[in-house]
Amino acid sequence: MEKLKIIILTNLYPPQLIGGYERAIADCARLLHDRHHQVLVFTSDTQDYTTNYTKADSEPIVQRCLSLGGAWTNRGPYWFSPEQVASLTQKNQQILTQELLTFKPDVCLAGNIDFLGLELLEMILVTGIPVAHYVMNASPGYVPELAPHSSQHQYITCSNWLRQHLQQRGYPTETTQVIYPGAAVEEFYQAELPSQTQLRIAYASLVMPYKGADVFIEALSLLHAAGVKFRATIAGGTIQPEFVQALYQFIESEGMEELVEFTGALSRQELKQLYRTHNVLVFPSRFQEPFGISQIEAMAAGLTLVTSGTGGAGEIIEHGKSGLLFESENCLDLAEVLSSLPTDPAEWEAITRKGQQRAMLEFSQARAIEQLESVLYKLAASSR
Repeated sequence: MEKLKIIILTNLYPPQLIGGYERAIADCARLLHDRHHQVLVFTSDTQDYTTNYTKADSEPIVQRCLSLGGAWTNRGPYWFSPEQVASLTQKNQQILTQELLTFKPDVCLAGNIDFLGLELLEMILVTGIPVAHYVMNASPGYVPELAPHSSQHQYITCSNWLRQHLQQRGYPTETTQVIYPGAAVEEFYQAELPSQTQLRIAYASLVMPYKGADVFIEALSLLHAAGVKFRATIAGGTIQPEFVQALYQFIESEGMEELVEFTGALSRQELKQLYRTHNVLVFPSRFQEPFGISQIEAMAAGLTLVTSGTGGAGEIIEHGKSGLLFESENCLDLAEVLSSLPTDPAEWEAITRKGQQRAMLEFSQARAIEQLESVLYKLAASSR
């Protein structure tokens, strides 16, 4: 089958990133490139968000020539003035117009377009290039009233929950396809499960209030007070340093300084090393998660997943079979679930192994990229 020319439009691209959305789109770009499609990534150069992300040996072409119309701060996202946004949008459109004429893509894969605006997608559609918008946030980046109503535009969502959420909000989801982003499960896989002689608990996500890091720390304090032995590591960056400082202070007040370690944001290689020395991943998000790739990576590595299961995150495990759920924002419930694991080693191991099997069979990147490639081929064919 003839290979495609694919332009990928996204606001941030590794090593410039905030969370899992950017990593997932980068994985899509790399895997499509590895399947010999011509891939051009069109993104911004926003160096404030540079991380220690490790590049793969083979990467697509990345052009960092777009400008964002806003920024993320410790108070949340904010847009620049209307005049600034209009000027930046016009500049972005001029740059993109030239690139479309030069590259002549068959199809566009859109990722996170926050602060880029819908105008760029509309311009691509007007030129006759179909757009697959892979949505991994609760919103595609614009209100439902502005959503494209074109046969050449299709949403892809990262979970069934997100598809239903968009439909309930009034977005046109008739042709929407659910594709779980998948994880690099083969890279994270460990044939031998981590030792389960003592709780060694990992948290691997943004250290932010909406991610529930404080719920996790409060649960640890309950374990500590009850005399349950554990070690814990919190891995993740933040854009709210004052929140992390408050967590430090609480840990000190509870006498847990020697039990809890903060590592900051980790690369994929560093995450693999982290998972080799831990046996539980806690995913305590308090908001409706579109998905949650870190859960799959940990399951593949042989960690037991204990999750609040909010939103699409609840589609990853089967409670009591391949992982364990606890009530969101309930630190007591989380502490009870964690403390129950060492009391039944056989059950703990059985759940862990089933979780690992589920991650390997249901959530591989290979499976996801085949589904994505099929969508892109169909869209490209529809425009010819």
